[in-house]
Amino acid sequence: MTRPPSSGREFFKYSALGIEFAGVVGLMFYLGYLADRRWGIDPWGMLIGGAVGLAGGLYHLVKEGNRMNRELDADSSESSDRDDAGGP
Repeated sequence: MTRPPSSGREFFKYSALGIEFAGVVGLMFYLGYLADRRWGIDPWGMLIGGAVGLAGGLYHLVKEGNRMNRELDADSSESSDRDDAGGP
């Protein structure tokens, strides 16, 4: 079965996920940098902050990506069911 033509909406959903991921990782690196400067623990604050940001961002990315794929598959199957039934 072929999927219906995309309106580009999916592109913006997925690109927003990428921006959120980069933002979380960048924010945690920055907080680690601030911890390094405040407590003089170079480079551990940035390493720990980056690792936490990477793990949290990746978890969120996978979770939301799977949810979006389920929604797209449900929309796709609904439109194919309408096509099979002869509906508009």
